[in-house]
Amino acid sequence: MGSKSGRTAAWLELVGKNKLQTFQDHFAKAFHIALDIHDLNGQPLTVWAQRPLFCFAIRQEHETQCEANFREDLERVREGETFIHVCPFGLIRMYVPILFRGKPVAYAVGSGMTYPDSNLPEALRARFHVTSYAREEVQAILCLLASALALLDFNVSALPRLSHTEAAVTEDWKDTSQLPRESRISRRELEIVELVCRGMSNKQIGAQLSITETTVKTHISNILAKLNLHDRTQIAMHFVRKDG
Repeated sequence: MGSKSGRTAAWLELVGKNKLQTFQDHFAKAFHIALDIHDLNGQPLTVWAQRPLFCFAIRQEHETQCEANFREDLERVREGETFIHVCPFGLIRMYVPILFRGKPVAYAVGSGMTYPDSNLPEALRARFHVTSYAREEVQAILCLLASALALLDFNVSALPRLSHTEAAVTEDWKDTSQLPRESRISRRELEIVELVCRGMSNKQIGAQLSITETTVKTHISNILAKLNLHDRTQIAMHFVRKDG
């Protein structure tokens, strides 16, 4: 793992640890989930956003089982696999590898979620702030997280060339959003795209770029029209693809 640790350090220096933490915190808050970013040894690179309290509580009582599950998940994400894992207690964990120069250097893990029909009692969901999401909503969050992580260096000039790992098909989910790349997006529109992928609202984007909220809406409408898309989520999903 030595060479991978070296690549992880190089990637982290390029991205910036504070920027990584800010992105993670905003994303977790936007979707009411717990989120953290780890290296390929499972060591945290950031501080948990909205810590998965119930997961930690379970781990104290079932450490051996939880550790075995974690090791299996870690091996999968080291291979570049994007997937959803549901533990025996009904908690969802989503894993997204982060690539640098075509190889995994870290991964994001999202938690603090469950499905509405899981065996987790409502009282425990409320006590430990576990969010219930339908399966298609979890899949959409996973896809958006993957697309956002592909933009973590925020290099606007590189956006048209961005690619991401092939998402493994798990939990009856398959990404079918292989939309054609559009070359007519302007530099300003690319700036809008990267901020949308960071989970910013129109008001926040306007403040960031020193433009009005109305102008932001106009840019987003233009982006949707040029890419033949329908909403903000699809804008981010557009950049989850293989290099052409």
